[in-house]
Amino acid sequence: MGSEELIGAFGRAMQEYQRAVDALDQRAADRLGINRTDMRCLELLFSDDAEKSPGELAAAAGMTTGGVTTAIDRLERAGYVTRERDATDRRRVTVRPTPRAERAVFEIYGPVVEQGRTILARFDDTVLAGMIEVLEQATRQHNEHAEALGHVT
Repeated sequence: MGSEELIGAFGRAMQEYQRAVDALDQRAADRLGINRTDMRCLELLFSDDAEKSPGELAAAAGMTTGGVTTAIDRLERAGYVTRERDATDRRRVTVRPTPRAERAVFEIYGPVVEQGRTILARFDDTVLAGMIEVLEQATRQHNEHAEALGHVT
């Protein structure tokens, strides 16, 4: 297979992967009894092991503060997040996942992570570094295009 054919095959594989991730995330949201917007907010609270203020969560999710407040309210009612006052700055509120959310997310995504580690262990460091570079550049590209679409009138 030549370069053009490989690039096309890679693009098709990436599209199939994106559809698979989307399907898994929808099933996970269904299992948790939440909608996809709330699922995105919950996922962001697990993304870097850092609690987030509602404003930080809104920025990360590309939502308004009002929209994220509504999502946090729903997640809190479902038992998946708590709001906590910052110990040093009582005006600051942080949102964090509950143990219930941690158990549910681990149950759903734990096997995916474990199987992914097994798959990735088959590749050498050079190939893994190349994969990381492709994903980082693709992420940047998609974010730039999403931003541009947000400015279309």
